[in-house]
Amino acid sequence: MLETNVKIIEELKEFISIIVQRPDVLKQFCNNESDFIRSRKLPFERIVLLIVKLCKKTLSVELEQFFEGINLQTSCSVSAFTQQRMKLNPEFYRVWNELLYSCYYHYYSKEVKKWKGYRLIAADGSNVSLVKTPSLEKYFGGQSNQHGTFVQAKTFYCYDVLNELVIHSQIAPFRKGEVNMAYSLIDNLQDDMLMLYDRNFCSYKMVALHLWQEKEIKFVIRAKETHKVVSSFIKSGKTSEEVFLKPTENSIKGLYQSGYIVTKNTLLKVRLIRVDLDQTVEVLMTNLWEIDGYLINEFKALYFKRWGVEINISRQKNILQLESFSGLKPISIEQDFYATIFVTNLFSILTKEAQNTIEATMIKRKYPMKINGNKSFGKLKGNIISLFATQKPEIILEKLHQCFIRDPLPVRFNRSFPRIVKNKQSKSKHKTFMNYKPAF
Repeated sequence: MLETNVKIIEELKEFISIIVQRPDVLKQFCNNESDFIRSRKLPFERIVLLIVKLCKKTLSVELEQFFEGINLQTSCSVSAFTQQRMKLNPEFYRVWNELLYSCYYHYYSKEVKKWKGYRLIAADGSNVSLVKTPSLEKYFGGQSNQHGTFVQAKTFYCYDVLNELVIHSQIAPFRKGEVNMAYSLIDNLQDDMLMLYDRNFCSYKMVALHLWQEKEIKFVIRAKETHKVVSSFIKSGKTSEEVFLKPTENSIKGLYQSGYIVTKNTLLKVRLIRVDLDQTVEVLMTNLWEIDGYLINEFKALYFKRWGVEINISRQKNILQLESFSGLKPISIEQDFYATIFVTNLFSILTKEAQNTIEATMIKRKYPMKINGNKSFGKLKGNIISLFATQKPEIILEKLHQCFIRDPLPVRFNRSFPRIVKNKQSKSKHKTFMNYKPAF
């Protein structure tokens, strides 16, 4: 795996080199054609690494540490950094991340985990709290209540839960909504994906857009119990049933805006599956048919895997401190967000070998063991500049591997915790849990 990870790092570095060497490519990631053409202390290749370092301390301290890390004696001012970052299009980090996970799927093609031939992609959104400044409030908007106005952004993720990779992410104004972001993504889904959604995404339009692709996209959605066809299914006591969905007026209008002509007689065939939990009953809606070999008893465990995207969001907010942004402009927020996604995926890829080592060497423990994610991320963050600056990344990768396999944590199964319902005021601002202590 070490040699493969070296290849991935080299491809990521080569991508930056191509951008720097070709002005026609460079301007694709600049906000103006004249950006990054003069010699500065923070040229393109340095500014992208500095931002991907995820600056969470005072910027002057981060700048000093960055220049020390690349063996330069003189630093630059916070003002210079702020001006230089305004030249960088956040799209760079989104494309860089696409290259990263594409390299993983390519180089680790035999190790890519799938469920019956499908990549399990969980989709979900979240709110991100921002500092209340005029520019952020104007661009992102937010919420208001009797206590005041809160500036927030809406984020959306598509997460490969078996391989622990974010394959799509987006940050947008709060009022855009995660469901609308999901609609716009469906045309880009691939036919080897099995999409997992919670009940917020349960609608006639969502089902239709998956079924009416050139090649049908498979999905599992937790159904809303308020839908008539779902409530009737629950009352029937059946464990599985094929039913037909009728469009609502809003669905007809929404699909028309997406280029589809639908009438009240346009029915959609779906399968409903009953899942009995300890205290409630859930109904899953899917286009995985029993006749094709998808049995009822498989769906409870399958849908539970969607929880991986929730863990990923929690990791970004609590361990990677996503909401501690290094700038107060919309472009800074987008840069930090997509850079965080990139680091999340890089961390996931680089720790897989360590996890395999732990599982192979600690087989006699009472509980299965896993890497210490918080500590390991702190180590990666401290070495990420060196990893891309050195001519021998294998040395840094081996150093990181030895750190990752130290102090593993036990995995205790079948634990459950009651959901803590926050009051209306606390919902407006994310609260970092006290048991997360950043390791950097």
